Amino acid sequence: MSEMSTRKGWNLISRRYQEKTRISLEDVHYGPISPGELELKLLEDVKGKDVLEIGCGGGQNAIVLSKWGAKSVGLDISEEQIRYARKLAAKESVKVPFFVRNMEDLSEFRNVSFDIVLSSFAIGYVENLKEAFEEVFRVLRRGGLFVFADVHPLADRGRVVRRGKRRIWGISNYFDRRRHTWTWKFEDGKVAKFIGRHRTIQDFFDLLVATGFVIEKILEPEPYSLNKMSEDERKRIPYVELRFIKNFDLWKRIPFTIIFKARKP
Repeated sequence: MSEMSTRKGWNLISRRYQEKTRISLEDVHYGPISPGELELKLLEDVKGKDVLEIGCGGGQNAIVLSKWGAKSVGLDISEEQIRYARKLAAKESVKVPFFVRNMEDLSEFRNVSFDIVLSSFAIGYVENLKEAFEEVFRVLRRGGLFVFADVHPLADRGRVVRRGKRRIWGISNYFDRRRHTWTWKFEDGKVAKFIGRHRTIQDFFDLLVATGFVIEKILEPEPYSLNKMSEDERKRIPYVELRFIKNFDLWKRIPFTIIFKARKP
């Protein structure tokens, strides 16, 4: 059910999402209004490396990595997102193979065939995270990196609460791991329904370690100081979506993104 809902949802909103969201083709992004790879330097030197992006969406990160000299591959569950990614890669004059596949099944790829596996804001859609992590571990070479970003668990389980004239972020139940349904609405009336699972920071940590990874970093990047940035500086933010700009008063106080950097021994 979760996989079908995710595929259907992204197929429905792909075109509008890509039109309304500015995603850099010069920097690897780690989610909305978060610093990118040029600042965080998590992937190390990618030149000549085999890199797999799981949940690649419109392919922007995989395209950037190809521009930087990596042999990148993209994978996503949505046919419409992959269709967009292929067109974008051709427009940017890079060759990136893109596959329609669930990240819990990487049987398209041989064991120990990648130096880096990357995922940006796609892990939250996965039904069976254990299978996904085991597949990533399988396809990585010894010493290979697994870097993924997702919605921070504090942001994932909260909602806006008004306290007088001030808006604050209220946490409902941090330990509620049941499936939850959420919708994505656009101005033209299109609504897509998604099903996701909440995981705590400890859930991610324990599962990575149990799979065999060594965790090197956990980052909770502070968003850019938008109110102090010029328009040119804002244009260099790797990922910008209007709804996050509108709610910046919240996200400058609450971590919206969490990033894990792990290595296969």
